[in-house]
Amino acid sequence: MNKLLREPLIHFLLLGGLLFALYSFLNKDEINPEDYTIHITKGDVDRLVKAYQKNWNSLPDSITLAAIIDDEVKTEILYREALRMNLDHNDEIIRRRLKQKYEFLVKDLVSLGQISEEDLQVFYRKHPKLYQYPRTISFSQIYFSPDKRNTPQQDAMALYTQLQQGGQAVSLEQKGDDFHLPTQFIKKDKDQIRQEFGKQFADALFQLSKQGWGTPIESGYGYHLIRIDTILPSQPIAFEQIKEKVTQDWQQQQQVRYNERLLENLKSQYSVRIEEIRD
Repeated sequence: MNKLLREPLIHFLLLGGLLFALYSFLNKDEINPEDYTIHITKGDVDRLVKAYQKNWNSLPDSITLAAIIDDEVKTEILYREALRMNLDHNDEIIRRRLKQKYEFLVKDLVSLGQISEEDLQVFYRKHPKLYQYPRTISFSQIYFSPDKRNTPQQDAMALYTQLQQGGQAVSLEQKGDDFHLPTQFIKKDKDQIRQEFGKQFADALFQLSKQGWGTPIESGYGYHLIRIDTILPSQPIAFEQIKEKVTQDWQQQQQVRYNERLLENLKSQYSVRIEEIRD
């Protein structure tokens, strides 16, 4: 018996029991029978069954359903007791989650209405950068591998100098080293090049502004001697081709404006006091 009383777990259980007893005693005048009544409605059961079916792709049998309902009751009991002990107070995770739920609720309730074709085209013209094909470059490359050469950058630069001085034609297949990517790329935008060669290479490539051979560009693979074949500037996308996206963007903008007005209205009902911060 003495050994049992020395167990830390026993101390924890006794302390927890005393804590709940003290809390109940101090709040006995505030007890509302409804606060200790849990209603499991048919709608609740349907929700639990649907959740189980979604996770397991089958309906629960009677024993499983009873266990699910029992777990729901346990969850509700512990949730209510946690609220009574004010455990949700100053919990940043709970604050963020409630903020998200409120924003989702507002999004579901707000009516965005309809916009005319003419106003939609006005919105399209006001935001040209959102509705255009990106700038693209067609280029050829000669690859210089750091695994096969002692001085790949110098070798690439030497060939570039030779091409600049002599201007002779170069067979891409006969120069440079084997590479797993093609020697020619047709009408590629910056994001496509970034995925193939990395951000450093894409940034350097799209700084080039004229056709012909340019100084070697480094990538994570090594060095590349680049010949720009064509540069196509960004072009607007016809309204008819992108009308659905324009509509979605307009709706999103309306949602943002509605949220801003709602927040300003809510803020006007609050008094905000910020204590002076002293160094």
